[in-house]
Amino acid sequence: MKPVVLGLLLVVVVVLSGCAHLYKTQIHDVVYLSDSQFAQIPDGDVRVNSASGKPYVITQQHFQNLLAVRNKIVPVQGQYMQIALVDSDFHTLLLLSHDGKSYVAMSFDFLNIFGADEESLAAAMSHQYAHIAAGDNADVQDSREVKYFVTKEIVSTGVSLFATAAGGYGAGAAIDEAKRVQDKGIEDQVNPLGMKWLIDASYSPCGFLKIQYVMDKNSAVSSALTYLYTHPGIDDRVKLANQYLKENKLECNNLTPDPSAGIVGKSGRLSQQ
Repeated sequence: MKPVVLGLLLVVVVVLSGCAHLYKTQIHDVVYLSDSQFAQIPDGDVRVNSASGKPYVITQQHFQNLLAVRNKIVPVQGQYMQIALVDSDFHTLLLLSHDGKSYVAMSFDFLNIFGADEESLAAAMSHQYAHIAAGDNADVQDSREVKYFVTKEIVSTGVSLFATAAGGYGAGAAIDEAKRVQDKGIEDQVNPLGMKWLIDASYSPCGFLKIQYVMDKNSAVSSALTYLYTHPGIDDRVKLANQYLKENKLECNNLTPDPSAGIVGKSGRLSQQ
């Protein structure tokens, strides 16, 4: 009996290794923005092609704000941030690897909510860029997620089969807690670095408060902000922001944008006639 069960578990390992990447299969398309595209100052909306060749448009204001953040937040090595936009119903912020480069990526949904506010973009992008600088790039994150997902499923399933269902649940919960502790350790390393780059680039940390404001006040856009709710550390970044503001006797006013008021200029896929 045991060899049969172990054999089934090995099959499950292979299947789950693929399932662990399922969240990235929900990306419909990716637009990788190049250095040459950022070398040009747009005099209108910017039309780009995705990796699959589909046409997309980035509004002039969104592109200019992405360009401004890219130009201002440059680490000591002098390397400019590589930026990608994803067409996805699930993602908001993530890291991608492409042609040997690490990209800070965001969904068009996220760009349409925050793209008109350079400060909010800077807050989100500086944090993601700090992950890359700390060695926690897309490949490392993917590998960590696969190990976590497979380990949890195999251990909890194995314990359930050889012991009790309650034991399997407990084992899975223990692995979840271990991952939470690991993720928090990474965020504790990355948060101060991203905050430093933000301040060094002459941005205030009010962007973090604006993002939290949208999360708290606009349940209608919760589907576009799913990742922000699950990605660890947003509360800690808000605490760091408030600490900086208090120490420097500053405050944030007009916590906008407010997506409930509607989006005027919109970036995204162009409909093909």
